[in-house]
Amino acid sequence: MEWDTILSKYEGSRITVWIEDLSGEEQTQPKPFTLFKTALTEDRAYLKFYFNAAQFLSVPLFDESLTKLERSQARNCFVSHDPKANLRYHIYFEERV
Repeated sequence: MEWDTILSKYEGSRITVWIEDLSGEEQTQPKPFTLFKTALTEDRAYLKFYFNAAQFLSVPLFDESLTKLERSQARNCFVSHDPKANLRYHIYFEERV
């Protein structure tokens, strides 16, 4: 799937990032950002969510059972579950596009 193309429409929008630790460790708190841009890595294994020209979060990509865009009336959410790291990445798009 061309995630960078699909999510490029959210560039400039407010997002909330939450990395859920499924191992039972202490949870991080969701953090707000503005999405500067998205970009796939050369090997297409990660999607980079840029917060500015230099800072980004790399999220691993998997098949559609583990990486998907969940749509709801309130907001859309990009979710990627990394079973090896026991982490689930949530990128909430605070604005409907």
